[in-house]
Amino acid sequence: MFNRLMRRAHRPPTDAAPSSAEGRSTTCPDTAEALGPGRDVTDWVWPYPFAMPLPGGLLTCDACGAQRDWLFILQLATDQVSVRCRCTRQWHEPRIPADWFRQHFGRIHRYHTDPAARDRALGFDGTFAGIYW
Repeated sequence: MFNRLMRRAHRPPTDAAPSSAEGRSTTCPDTAEALGPGRDVTDWVWPYPFAMPLPGGLLTCDACGAQRDWLFILQLATDQVSVRCRCTRQWHEPRIPADWFRQHFGRIHRYHTDPAARDRALGFDGTFAGIYW
């Protein structure tokens, strides 16, 4: 019975987004207007708890040396990806293309009204600096 419940819990959603030109599913809209009226959205964020291999080595925070547990931020105005570390350091990462972000971004779970509330809710406000699991 437990296996049957686990299989049911891990089924993909039936209301999946339409496939992109490459045949991959994408759920990250290109613009905030695609969400409908009344959404004041300036960026998409994605908590990424894993190490991120990039050309030239692993993504590493210059301030604390962390090599995993990132917050990827796609800024819609500039179409650039920024990375935020748990120690609150944030930088633009040119080695991560916006297309990659859109292709791998999951479903939109929550909307945050401002960056400070977002960082606080996701644990990237410095509270968990140096703690990695």
